[in-house]
Amino acid sequence: MKARAIISTVTAFTLTLAVTLLPAGPAAADTALGDCYHSTTPQHQDHAAWSAPGNRQTAWSSPIRIIHSDAFRVSAQGSVQIDFWGTTKSIAGELPAAPATGGWPAPGAPRYALIARVTTGSMWLKKTSRTYGPSSWFPVGTDSDCMLFSSNGDPAPHLVFTFNDNNLGDNGGGAGVVVRQWF
Repeated sequence: MKARAIISTVTAFTLTLAVTLLPAGPAAADTALGDCYHSTTPQHQDHAAWSAPGNRQTAWSSPIRIIHSDAFRVSAQGSVQIDFWGTTKSIAGELPAAPATGGWPAPGAPRYALIARVTTGSMWLKKTSRTYGPSSWFPVGTDSDCMLFSSNGDPAPHLVFTFNDNNLGDNGGGAGVVVRQWF
């Protein structure tokens, strides 16, 4: 019994010491993603919100390039009109989530939410803990949380925004979007 108590105490002490002395994971290190997590001043931020209309896809006009290991956080405000009768929805989206059938661009994401995709490479999202490949739509809503872009040197990646709606043609309204970028 005494040996078990000693082993338990030594194990607890060793774990505490390891957690205290070992460096934190890569997100807390001096990386773009770590800077996003800690809300440091980004190297780029849109000067003002730009419009992502509810009835089409809109590419972000980045004044700088997007490269491997850049981190992003998108914030947006607004509402999207989803039909000709004036029904409006928050760009945060609503549940139930979009089904895999019926032409929804981002199945599993909230219906009518602001969504985005990269044209090459992939984007990892903290809020879903998933990686989305080129042309796979991911949820943004009113706050994307931190995102990390990965690439094998693909040429000219773009970040494109739209809404998770199976019929953009009858939409109106949209979102005012601000993109922050760390590199």
